[in-house]
Amino acid sequence: MSRDSSTPIDQTSLDLLQSENLILGDLFDQIDEHRGPSVEDRYDYGNLAKRVINHLALRQSALMNVATAILPIPELHLTGIRMKDRGTTRRVDFDEVGDLARDVSVMDLNQGQDFDGPLGTLIEAASREMDWELSEAIPLIRRSLNAENLDSLFSSAQYIRHHAPTTLSTSGPRWYEHAPIISRVLTVFGHMKNYMATDHYRGRS
Repeated sequence: MSRDSSTPIDQTSLDLLQSENLILGDLFDQIDEHRGPSVEDRYDYGNLAKRVINHLALRQSALMNVATAILPIPELHLTGIRMKDRGTTRRVDFDEVGDLARDVSVMDLNQGQDFDGPLGTLIEAASREMDWELSEAIPLIRRSLNAENLDSLFSSAQYIRHHAPTTLSTSGPRWYEHAPIISRVLTVFGHMKNYMATDHYRGRS
């Protein structure tokens, strides 16, 4: 059963950040197993890579929401700065991988271009950050806030999932990422394009 399906309505962006880090850890392990030259491997690799990109974008939105929310809290200020700085820096790597994958079918992602190199660099950097968040940052945030603050401080996980962009500006969140209607339309459109590129070869391996 897939772990990246729906999001319970009572979860926050902090819960989503934690769950996305776990999902991505699984996807990173799976993609390592499908780098072979066969048609089946190429399909599985491309499909997994598309899912990695989508989940990294969702993780990024949750991360920035959490970081912004905890910055004013004295005991969490440094954690918020570290999360926000790393999230902003990682947009450059994400943008490169996203550009290479955009409008490319899953079978052709690593054909005629070095897609796996930039993806591997992004995965390595993201893995270190995710390990720190899971082992240190998220537990610290939960210890520092009571249940009421956890519920009211962060946006809902459902909102983040519905409005997370599939493309990220390297300079940081753009105005339309905070405009609910526009961000929702762009998110749906981005996922639709990725879905069409993924399913084009479904069943052909």
